[in-house]
Amino acid sequence: MALMPMWLITMETHHCMRQFGGKRNYKVVCAMLKQGSVQLDIQNNQKRTPLLEAVSRGHLGMTHKLIALGADINAVDGEGNSCLHLAVEREVFDSEDAPLDLLNECCTSLNLKIEERLSGIVVARYLASQGADFHHKNNKNNTPLDLINDPNLRKKLEAFLPPQCLWCKNKTATTKVHPCEHLLTCEECSNVPLKRCLRCLKPVTSRGRVESVNLDEKLLHSVAKKLGNKWQQLGEDRKR
Repeated sequence: MALMPMWLITMETHHCMRQFGGKRNYKVVCAMLKQGSVQLDIQNNQKRTPLLEAVSRGHLGMTHKLIALGADINAVDGEGNSCLHLAVEREVFDSEDAPLDLLNECCTSLNLKIEERLSGIVVARYLASQGADFHHKNNKNNTPLDLINDPNLRKKLEAFLPPQCLWCKNKTATTKVHPCEHLLTCEECSNVPLKRCLRCLKPVTSRGRVESVNLDEKLLHSVAKKLGNKWQQLGEDRKR
């Protein structure tokens, strides 16, 4: 029996994503992904990958599966929208078979009611915890945060975000300057010949790249308390 061509499998996957209404199509897509023969980041005519299609249609179970399989979480569509742009514009998601404990933690961190754990805002918080970039701007020059109308929710989300590059204001800051030790620029802007810190205007004597952005100490203690034993497990996993 001849194998189905890759392009045909991919087209069928996108078709099922668009027609995701019932459980049958969900099972079909799951079966295709289980085969391991689908290109996870292939784009349809809207330049959307299967992950972007799943998020735009509110299917959390499929979103979770695609991320676990290694889909590019920062892929963008033809309008420059990332999964976060699409998530914050949805009112509610279908949980399907996604592990809800992940959403419970995100919901708690935003001080929202447990009944709101399937809201687009909570899902966006979950996607950000998986590496989605809240600083990315779409073709209309909007970040996902710009699309959130509730200023209180926007402020809560901002508390969990790594600092933004103060030069391009479009990516995460990864370069620290000394002696003030402020995180200022992203990797692409790290070669800007700054003489003074963009934040405090103290003279810059040297600079260095950080592999991960340190969160505020109080925030770390707060997150650690909420995660309990999972926080210790996270630390052990990172050492491996």
